[in-house]
Amino acid sequence: MRVRQSVSILAAVILGLAAVTGTGPAKEPAPVRVAMLSSMFRDVKPAMFNALSKPFYALVEAQTGLKSELLMVATPDEMRQQLESGKLQFGVFHGFEFAWMQQKSPALQPLMIAAPVHRPLKAFLVVHATCAAKSFADLQGKTLALPTGTREYSRLFAERACSQAGKPLLEYFGKVTNPANAENALHDVADNKDVQAAVVDGAAMQCFAERNPGRLKKVKVIVTSEVFPESVVAFRQGMVDAAVVTRFSNGMANAHATPLGKQLLSLWAMAGFQPIPAEYKQQLATIAKAYPAPDASAN
Repeated sequence: MRVRQSVSILAAVILGLAAVTGTGPAKEPAPVRVAMLSSMFRDVKPAMFNALSKPFYALVEAQTGLKSELLMVATPDEMRQQLESGKLQFGVFHGFEFAWMQQKSPALQPLMIAAPVHRPLKAFLVVHATCAAKSFADLQGKTLALPTGTREYSRLFAERACSQAGKPLLEYFGKVTNPANAENALHDVADNKDVQAAVVDGAAMQCFAERNPGRLKKVKVIVTSEVFPESVVAFRQGMVDAAVVTRFSNGMANAHATPLGKQLLSLWAMAGFQPIPAEYKQQLATIAKAYPAPDASAN
């Protein structure tokens, strides 16, 4: 699931770039530098990111003649600093990480959300239907399934619940398994043998319900997270030419309307890039309060 989300964001960004130019100026513009966080590719080998980037570079030049650079950045703070310095023009943040970074740099502005097909973004703690547990606390020392490709907000949901009890996730639970996907994790819980709980997202729950309606009766949700803000394309106000921001925004907004864009977005379960919702600012404030930035929560 993470690979699908990350590649879809990457594809939509470049398709957006491909849509911004018609009969461009004679002078070739400077490359537009776009960065994504390495956590978006947590379960993907770096070589795959490079392999995915190369054909997209060719697409941009073939469609528009506009050169671009796509980078992977290690941390939200590093991305914030590079946006502040002008080394990057645009950065793709997880919504909760953008909330943290905007607290440090209010000039960071959301441009567009990377809209998922499944909304809202929530994480769930799931146990067997007969389990008496009602919270993370009741599962300490048990076995948790944290699927490969777990979304970062779901991981944060689980990690913070454990850290509030004074232990990191890997020490809080007796064992943490990493099944190949969320559906396998939920089957493990439904089997009620070696795995007592799983953390999955709303898309996984919906998919499991549609594909396994009978098995769904064997599991239940005992903890539901807050609504997490969606991933966002951001820029540093004053560091990117307004015309570039507009062209970039318009291009991404129209990516879903192109045949190739429609095909890729459908393939990777993305609705496309969309305007910032009216409630997004409040969502950022709410999530930053519920999940303070790591340095803030340590104080």
